[in-house]
Amino acid sequence: MSVKKYLLCALAVLAATFFLGHSDFVHAAPGAAESGIESRIIRFIKDIYPEGNSVRVKLNSLPAGLKDNAKVVNVNFVKVPDMNGDGVCSVEIRNPAGRTHAIQVPFKVFSRRELYVLKQAGQKGDLISEKDVIVRETYMNGKLAGHPASADEIIGKALKRDVPANTVITEQVLENQVVMKKGDIVTIIAESNKLIVSAKGRTIDRGRIGENIRVKNIASGKELTAKVISGNAVKVEF
Repeated sequence: MSVKKYLLCALAVLAATFFLGHSDFVHAAPGAAESGIESRIIRFIKDIYPEGNSVRVKLNSLPAGLKDNAKVVNVNFVKVPDMNGDGVCSVEIRNPAGRTHAIQVPFKVFSRRELYVLKQAGQKGDLISEKDVIVRETYMNGKLAGHPASADEIIGKALKRDVPANTVITEQVLENQVVMKKGDIVTIIAESNKLIVSAKGRTIDRGRIGENIRVKNIASGKELTAKVISGNAVKVEF
């Protein structure tokens, strides 16, 4: 092998090690070539998923006993993948003398996910529209906690703080937009298991959908705490 080819191969291995070594993300680009035994183990793991191509499998280590010339008799699960994608396979191999023994191979499963990314920098209070967002595909392990599952969970919401372009959108940077300002006239809905009544009120605080704010009943002058349920209505439960 020439020096140039050797250096290119070494760089490829280092790049694969860098990306696959991160437990949260695996990039969508194809990884290094797999051995025949690795491919068999990975196919076995993927078979438990309805859409095998929607996941990627990383074998944490391949024991020395599992070489290309080893005779694989069977593959089973010692531990099926958990919520974090961690699992263990038992690979039964037969040696030249005809004896069999099992070798355990730990692995991690990464699921294909869509992340939503801001095209441009945004400022606190900016409302997000469909044109502001692009979708990026990646592979992640475990639950996608804090990441919106669809664009519907993003569009129309506001930024909690200034963010740079290409920011991955998470719940931590989003909040519902302010739909009520101080002094707005709203409908106060009071509801119990058997009765629903309504009255006109004036907001004392500004508010977002789902927030509790203070309102004053115009007719009685009584101050109440109520939950914002729309742009012109709040709800009191009793």
